[in-house]
Amino acid sequence: MPVTYRLKAIFACLFFSFCFCLANAQVKKRVKHRPKVDSAILELNSRISDSILNEKEIKDTTVPNMVNKVETYSFSLNRAENFFERRLDTAGMFQGLSKMERGLNYFHNKLERNDNPLNLRNLNTASVLLGESRETMTDWQKSLDFYIDQLNGIHQLIRTVKQDSSLLNDSLNQILHGEMSSVYERSLSLDSVYHTAAIKVNTLRNRVSINFLLVKDLQTTIIDRQQAIGQAMWKQEESPFLAFCSTDYDVTIWDVITDSLGRSLRVIKIFMATTWDTRTINLIIWILLLIWFLVTRHVVRKKPDNESILRNLTFLKKSAILSSLLLLFTYGSFVYESAPAAYIHLNEFIRLILLSILLSFYLTRAGKIILYCVAAIWLAFAIDDLLVDSAYGERWGLMLGGLFLMGLCIWMLMKKTIIFKNLEDSIARKWVLFITLIQIIISIVCNLTGRVTLSKLFAFSAIDSLVLAVTLKICCSILVDAVYTQSEVFHNRFFAFLNFVDLKNKLRGVLWIVAIFVWILAILKNLTVFDRFSGIVMYFINKPRTIGSINFSYASGLLFILIIWISSVLSQFVNFFFDESHNPVPQKKTKLGSIALIVRISIWTAGFLIAVAAAGIPLDKISILIGALGVGIGFGLQNLVNNLVSGIIIAFERPIQIGDTIEISGKTGTVQEIGVRSSQISNGEGANIIVPNGDLLSQQLINWTMHNRNKRIKISFSVPYQSDFRKARDLVLEELNKNQKIMRDPKPAVTVDTFANNAVNFEVKFWVPDMSEVGTIRNELMMDIISSFSNNAISMA
Repeated sequence: MPVTYRLKAIFACLFFSFCFCLANAQVKKRVKHRPKVDSAILELNSRISDSILNEKEIKDTTVPNMVNKVETYSFSLNRAENFFERRLDTAGMFQGLSKMERGLNYFHNKLERNDNPLNLRNLNTASVLLGESRETMTDWQKSLDFYIDQLNGIHQLIRTVKQDSSLLNDSLNQILHGEMSSVYERSLSLDSVYHTAAIKVNTLRNRVSINFLLVKDLQTTIIDRQQAIGQAMWKQEESPFLAFCSTDYDVTIWDVITDSLGRSLRVIKIFMATTWDTRTINLIIWILLLIWFLVTRHVVRKKPDNESILRNLTFLKKSAILSSLLLLFTYGSFVYESAPAAYIHLNEFIRLILLSILLSFYLTRAGKIILYCVAAIWLAFAIDDLLVDSAYGERWGLMLGGLFLMGLCIWMLMKKTIIFKNLEDSIARKWVLFITLIQIIISIVCNLTGRVTLSKLFAFSAIDSLVLAVTLKICCSILVDAVYTQSEVFHNRFFAFLNFVDLKNKLRGVLWIVAIFVWILAILKNLTVFDRFSGIVMYFINKPRTIGSINFSYASGLLFILIIWISSVLSQFVNFFFDESHNPVPQKKTKLGSIALIVRISIWTAGFLIAVAAAGIPLDKISILIGALGVGIGFGLQNLVNNLVSGIIIAFERPIQIGDTIEISGKTGTVQEIGVRSSQISNGEGANIIVPNGDLLSQQLINWTMHNRNKRIKISFSVPYQSDFRKARDLVLEELNKNQKIMRDPKPAVTVDTFANNAVNFEVKFWVPDMSEVGTIRNELMMDIISSFSNNAISMA
């Protein structure tokens, strides 16, 4: 390559290198000075934003905009003033809280004292009252929290007005005639009101919170004391009965009774003041019961056959008011989740008075003596159950009352004394007396060994279980009387076929199950072991159990069985109400049988689905069960499933209905019942024919009354050849037209059937509107034809 070209190439490389270095230096210089440029840009943007905001503020401070702003602020302040005028009524809270604080201090001091500790009954009463106080304070806390949330919202509106500096613009204020300054001053005044209300409400909320914590602490202490006393009451508390003396006790029995009754009255007042809502519900239920009893009894007394109806009644015919009150004071106390012993005993005392008045009409002389003795023992044991302290006379009273009650129970068990007159005795009488005897023997033994708390609990439980058993029997009788009276008052479809015997058999079983449950519940509460017993039972039935890969609990199984049982009871009641077998009059065609079948199937289906859902049975297990059922159907349940499905088809398609006269397989009768699996047919001779539903659909069925009850009748007679045939026909037609029970459309017809050797055979055809009267009409017509032929000298062959 020539030298000239080499020099040119080198020179070009140097030039491009110089340019690259110069460009690189410029880039570095720009990057070095970039923060200054960015800060300048940000400052410029800030100035632009400030100018925009200032321009917006200038626009907002114009007269039209300020007028709108003043109106908006005035509306907000009006809302605030209305809110403060409707201020929370804290006076009642302060008053109630003051009373509650005194009671809490009393309980706290009583629990701290060791010289005179609370017994188990008093601890239970204190626990109930503390629970009521806790619920009251919980409601107060919710009300205060809600009010404070509203108060904070109102304060935010006031602050918005107060912090708006545009309201201090004097030039605009002069234009708006001082409205801006007025709004601003109102905001300052309402802000002061807010702070005053906030201080007051927050102070009240803090007091409620402190007392709420104190209640929780006292409840914990009481639970610990109850557990300790529950464990200690099985041990000897005082001297044995044969070793104690009057010097062991500081106070007399009369002082203890006076102090305990006064304290019980205060407890009742406190409890009634906090449970008015539950008593209101009980009062409403009692009013509805009383109206029901009075109305039905009044209607029954106006009926011409009222004596036959009232003869089947017992207590309801004596007094509807006393009967309804007895129901109220028997079941009303169980509505309370927890109630002090003093309030429960007051309800039971009123119940005892009502029971004595109602039973006085049905007691023999010996029965009245027994009732008075039982009432006196109950009153003594109820007062003893409320005593706070032990006394010398209390031990003797427990022993003498226990011995007397034990002797009374043994005497009634050994001798079959007639207690009731015109009132059936209960089959549970011996069992009740036996359980009462066991409890009172335990009470006597505990008193002998110095276990006074156990003695008091078992003594009152024994006498109260005896009184409650009699009361529950009377309550069941009152409810049966009420339903029976209702059935006689309203002669509608549901009550037309009720009779007293069936009513007692179907209703009494359910009422006795409820009565037994209530009786056991009362005994557990009297012995103060209900919470412990229910806890053990709930733990046992709710404990998860496993069989293979299946997880279950007894609670789910019991719930499943209970729902299925309820479905069965409802299905039986539906079947009973729709069943016409009680009806003595001839059956008429009705669609109620099919409706009853549909309702029963629906109840069973809904009950099964609800039971499965409530018990928590997995659907995959149900599918396995259905698959197993399908296998069983394939092997031996075809006929059963066929009849079940046929019953459903009959219910919806209704080829037959109750009251239809049908003929199947040579058997004729009237449909009495359409069941799920089979149907009943009465053949008119006193026999019921059971026909599977599958046969009703698979075999040839003749339904004589599917569309109507019309029936065509044929009568044949013969007239000798020497007689006047036309006159004979006219006489028969005349008798057909005379009979008003024979239908005129289609018209009756008398036709010649055949010519015999010695006579002409005639055939009479006519229709009757009701096939149940076929025999009567046929007999009457034939007798009339014979009389007419005899009067007109026409002989019959």
